This record gives sequence, structure tokens and C-alpha cells, in this order.
Amino acid sequence: MVAVPSNVLVVSDLHFGEELLPGASVERKRAIELGATAFREFLRHHAVRRRNGRPWRLVIAGDLFDFMSVMIPATRERPAKTADERRFGLGRSAKAGVERMRLICEAQRPLLADLGRFAAAGHAVDIIVGNHDVELLAPEVAAELLAQIGATGADARALERIRVVSWFVYIPGVAWIEHGHVYDEGCSFEFNLAPMDPKDGNLIFNADYAAVRYLGSAVPEIDPHGVESWSFWGYMQYMMSQGFRAGSRIWVGYARFVGALFGARRLHKSFKRRDRRRREHRAKLAEVAEAGGISLESAQAIDRLARAPLTGSSRRVARLLMLDRFGLMLGVVVAILLLLILLPLGWAVVGTLATIALAMGISRWLGTHLVTSQLPMRAIPQRIRRIVDVPVVVFGHTHDPRWQPLRSGGLYLNAGTWLPATKPGLRRSFTHVLIEPPVAGAPAPKPKVELRQWREGTTQPFDAHADLGAGVTTLPDMRLDPVETEVPDPADGRELGSA
Repeated sequence: MVAVPSNVLVVSDLHFGEELLPGASVERKRAIELGATAFREFLRHHAVRRRNGRPWRLVIAGDLFDFMSVMIPATRERPAKTADERRFGLGRSAKAGVERMRLICEAQRPLLADLGRFAAAGHAVDIIVGNHDVELLAPEVAAELLAQIGATGADARALERIRVVSWFVYIPGVAWIEHGHVYDEGCSFEFNLAPMDPKDGNLIFNADYAAVRYLGSAVPEIDPHGVESWSFWGYMQYMMSQGFRAGSRIWVGYARFVGALFGARRLHKSFKRRDRRRREHRAKLAEVAEAGGISLESAQAIDRLARAPLTGSSRRVARLLMLDRFGLMLGVVVAILLLLILLPLGWAVVGTLATIALAMGISRWLGTHLVTSQLPMRAIPQRIRRIVDVPVVVFGHTHDPRWQPLRSGGLYLNAGTWLPATKPGLRRSFTHVLIEPPVAGAPAPKPKVELRQWREGTTQPFDAHADLGAGVTTLPDMRLDPVETEVPDPADGRELGSA
């Protein structure tokens, strides 16, 4: 669709539709509004400005939309099939996805118009499917999106430059770009190209979807992207601080969350339904490989790197649900009662203190529980490079902007997010990746790569003093391979070292 000489812009995780979650806080709605305003400015800026005369190829690396936050209430025309659907709205299916797509587009019509004008100016747009908008895998949902863009005035030629991409964008010799949720066990699906249950057409729960549907609806005022590092005791303290009624509501939501995960576990054990999803996934994998320009063998090799969802393992589900902590608490209570019954008071007090100290030691040994599993994704880009041989690998998903050299000589970047919620905040949002493919015929072709940020009405290098953690930096003198170090002109971009 697009020639390699196009310059590439990569953005990720805009989450339009998250403001439609029933009961969403003013802060969350404001965050979406800020992100939409900034992204519209970003589109208008690049629509009329080219670098070195090249058109842009805008790659939206997943989660452009947030389908899981949009509730579709059951009606006479759309009857609920279960009590769960009567209370929480229709499940995530292709049919309901068309309706969710329409509602999100109605809320973001000015942005769609700018997206259409960007394509009409001669640029291309690739919208990669993420875990929050996985319904875009269905052709009817993708067609609804293009129809909604067309309704804003975009002509057929502009619409031809906009496409929905099921998994990845591969630019030979330059970059591999995908959302990255398939490497996160809290957000992946057993068969990532066939995530719907063939019996009812609904999306099979993973931890992320279940958390938003049940816990998110119980506490819509909390930023779901800001509590992923809360510990078990942090949740306990929050629930106790809310009082009996609100705390009870959260516990009920938690119980439904637990039920959804174990329900998904049962579906993973259904031989016939699982086999149908496996066959559908394999067929789509061949189609995606051909459309993406790689061999089926390469697509299969990268597909094998995906993490199985934690709902496939009772042990991992139990750990996610903190059942080990509940078991530890119950064991402490039982032990203290037995000590008080069987021993004299003095010895019982000593035994109680020893039991509590032992429990605290075990709790520390178990480590901090995270609500979702956000993998650092450091090993995966290196493995991908060995399969498709590109110098640059770009993910989204984590909302954490990254510039990280790989031991094999390549570079891993994370495009970050345009959602300035509590996490990551304004200073670390509106980030994007700029890639300039090498000039054809150059003696040592190397793409130029920058991690940038939209601020003050223009695109600028990402704050070099931002604390990215884990030894990650954006300073321009970073050594990219053991042979050479590039110190580029900050105004002209950062050139990637040999790969």
C-alpha cells in the first residue's frame, strides 16, 4: 500500500471511548479531551508539513479506541442473553462492536474529520488492532469505522489510504511495529486472531477485560491505568476507606471479576470450541502473513512468542486474585485461635507474635501482587529481530515511552500514550516515534529514529531528563551497539547505529 520511502510516525494508546464508561470521572473525561485535542493538532500539523519531501505513514499501534468502556444496554431489539448482560450491557462481540464503534465515532467526529483530511493530503494511515479495540478484527466493525470517516467528508481516495491492520506493520529493513498486548498474559488471548467464543460470538474474558467490566464499573472514579501497581494491601486500604456500602460494592465487583476469570478458564478447557478457534486463528495467520509481507513460517515463529493468557492456568489465576494472601490471612487466624485454645495465655501470646512475624515474612517473600501483568517486553523485540531482521522494533500497550538498545545491536522503542491520565501524566504523554527510512542506494543504509513528544503546538524531542526507570534514558549519546556510537544533531533526529 505504501512505499518504503515514506517517513513513519508511530503513535499508540489514545483510548477514545474511555470517557463513555458509565460514571466516568471528570478527570478521565478531561484526559480524553486533552488527548483528542492534542492529536487533532498533531494531525493538522503533519498533514501540511513533510520532511525531505516524503509523505507520512502514520501507524497507530493499537488501542486507538476503547470498546470495553462502552456499555451497550439491552433492549427489545437487542435482548440480553444473560443476567450479566442485563446488568452490565451486551458482551463484546462483532455485532455489538459495530454499535460501540458508532457511539465512539459520534463522540469523536471532529477527530475523524481531521484523520480523513490527513489521508486526503496524500499520507497513509495504518490502524493496528489492540486489546481494547480487538473488535476491529471483525470486517464489519472495520467497515463501520471507514464509513464513519467517510461520513465526515473524506472521499474514496482518502479512504483507500486508511486501513485496519490485524496484527503488525512490517517495513523491510526498517521496522516491525505492533501493539504488544499478545506478550502480556493479562491482556493476551489464547488465539489472538480468533479471540471470540464461536458459540455465542462474545469475546472470551482476559484479566484486563474482566477488570474494566466489573471492577471498573464498581469504581469508575478511579483511573484504571493508574492502579496497576497497587499492592494487595493498597486495595484493602482503599476499600476500607470507602465505608461499608461503597466497600461492599467493590467486593461484589471483585467477586464478579473472579467468576469471569474462572469462566474463561472453563472455556479454555472446551475441546470443540477451542479447536474451532485454533483453526480460525491458523487461517487468519496465513492471511495476515501474506498481507504483511512476511512468510507464513516467520509469522508462526513470532506467533509462538505470544504469552498464553493467565486465565488458562488455575495457578496463575489464583495468584492474580491474591488467593494466596487470603489463604495466608486465614491460616494466621486459625493458628492464633488454636494457640489461644491449646496453650496457656503467656505461651499463646508468644506464639501469636511468632505466627504474625512468620506471616509477614512469607508475605514479603511472595512479593507484590500486580493487578495486571505488564511485561517489560525486553526479550521479545530481540527475538523478533532474529526472525524478520529489522533494526527497529516498536510496541505500544504499556503507556510507557521507551528508548532501549538491544544486545543484538538493534533498538526497541515504545510509543507511549496520548492519554494524560493519572498515569503516566502530562509530562510523559503525547509521545510518538519518528522513523526516516534510509535513502535508496546509500552505502550504509540506516534509518533515523527519534522518540518525540507533542507539546506547545509542535513536535519536539522527548524530554531527555524524564525518569524512564530501569536504566532507560533518552539522552542522545546512548551507545546503540558495541561498535559505534552516533551523536546526531538534535534538530535532525537520532541516527540508528549498525544492526
